[in-house]
Amino acid sequence: RAGAAEEKAAAAAATLEAAQREVRVLQERRDELGEQLAVAREDAARQREEKARVGSELAQSRRAAHAAQEEVGRLASDKTALERALGAAQEDASRAGEDEASLAARVVAAEAVRDAATARLVEAEAEAE
Repeated sequence: RAGAAEEKAAAAAATLEAAQREVRVLQERRDELGEQLAVAREDAARQREEKARVGSELAQSRRAAHAAQEEVGRLASDKTALERALGAAQEDASRAGEDEASLAARVVAAEAVRDAATARLVEAEAEAE
């Protein structure tokens, strides 16, 4: 009986030792998985930060593009207003040219009337003498 008990004790000790080895292996595996999980969490945090940074840059780019579109609209409006002003100035200059030509013709006509009146005056004076 003592031999059987020793065998049982030896078998139990071997089983205990095998179980303890298995526990150490599982603990090592758990530690490795814990390290991998920590690395994965750090990566996820970095990716969230990068996503937030990219989102912020995208929003800033969109705001800049919108502001540029508004500026293009303002410049187009200014260009249209300047083209209208130029057209009006050209019309004014054309009218001024017409007015100047008309005025010059009136001066020529007035000079002709004056010359005719002077000639009649000279005739009248000659007749009066």
